[in-house]
Amino acid sequence: MVARLTVKRTRHRKIEPGRLSGPSRVKVGFPASKASKSDIEKAVWNEFGTRGGASGGGWGGPIPERPFMRNALRNNRNKYRSALRTSARKILLGETSLSTVLNKLGILAQGDIQMEITSLNSPPNSAVTIAMKGSSKPLINTGAMRAAVTWVVER
Repeated sequence: MVARLTVKRTRHRKIEPGRLSGPSRVKVGFPASKASKSDIEKAVWNEFGTRGGASGGGWGGPIPERPFMRNALRNNRNKYRSALRTSARKILLGETSLSTVLNKLGILAQGDIQMEITSLNSPPNSAVTIAMKGSSKPLINTGAMRAAVTWVVER
């Protein structure tokens, strides 16, 4: 028994190794070129925590570490790798561009960080914070920080 295999060749764009031009990275979160200083400060204070007082942070008291960005990126690492693996093939076949792939990855990670801000409940707000802002939801007061999460594609 003999099997016959026909290969249909399509025209592919040739890319020389090391010659892929265009953007090379996507920054997700609060890039300085797109986020306000106050949004960046709030994000840093909440991501890493503060000692309170002169060290900065919210109402003057210590802010516990609430690593919303690190959690989001760590918890979705395999999803990003899979998306990049699929996209690499499309780039090599000339079906998409690196810029398009990085923008899609930025949108994906932006949504994951925003979801983590919404779902993070621990550590809880202190009784003083709850009384001052009227909510027990950590990381969300007006929603401005969550709305400010963005991405930028750079060379």
